Amino acid sequence: MKIWIYRMITGILLAGWMTVIFLFSAQPAAASGKISGTIAYRMVETADRMLHLELEETQMERFAEKIDHPLRKCAHMTEYAVMSWLCCFFLAGYLGFCRRSYWLSLGITAFYAATDEMHQLVVPGRSGQFGDVCIDTVGAALGLLALYLCRKLVMHLSKKK
Repeated sequence: MKIWIYRMITGILLAGWMTVIFLFSAQPAAASGKISGTIAYRMVETADRMLHLELEETQMERFAEKIDHPLRKCAHMTEYAVMSWLCCFFLAGYLGFCRRSYWLSLGITAFYAATDEMHQLVVPGRSGQFGDVCIDTVGAALGLLALYLCRKLVMHLSKKK
């Protein structure tokens, strides 16, 4: 693949993902809470059905409330892990997959997380949280670590052949 095509595709994917994150953050608290609450409830409902727990409606609602907060934080980590991958692939089109591209990806992702929390300060019912910036950055770091280890494994296995 020609490098300019690679750069364009990875740049579009990165910008698209950043837009997705921005749009999630632009949702008012009530809408965002409803979405995550529905997902948490569906997870409990599915577990109840698969494990034949026969939970009552109120029990399922309580379990859904208990997992809602951790589920939201996992979503934060995941969306920023994906962003860090896309950022690293984009930078690799200019720098190659070197330490610098990983560190720059982490820095860019952390900066975007901080600006995203500032953006939430003007969204009805939302607040910017330093803790969320930290969670997002940890998600990015774990994502980049996974990417690094996967690349090392693939390179190791390809050398054996």
